[in-house]
Amino acid sequence: MSGFIGELLEGIVDFVTDIWVLRRQRAANNRAQNAWGQDAADTAVFNAWVISLSVLALAAGSVMFFMLKLPPWLSLVPVVAGGVYVGYRWIALTRA
Repeated sequence: MSGFIGELLEGIVDFVTDIWVLRRQRAANNRAQNAWGQDAADTAVFNAWVISLSVLALAAGSVMFFMLKLPPWLSLVPVVAGGVYVGYRWIALTRA
């Protein structure tokens, strides 16, 4: 049970830290401050996108490697594409 509680606390601290980093990056770029609730909603949507794309990239890479027997470097293309898109979305989020 303590492992579950620890993981839950870690998730909460990670989420709050993400919001804090987002607000600091927006302040460093001289962007207007949003309300904490708006930043929390933006961070939650961003995290949902990251999790969804990670699952899809892993599934696509696994299918390409194990089922289609493609080489490992070619099977990592979905992972790299997902990483580039997530980086782009983070930059767009900090500029909003």
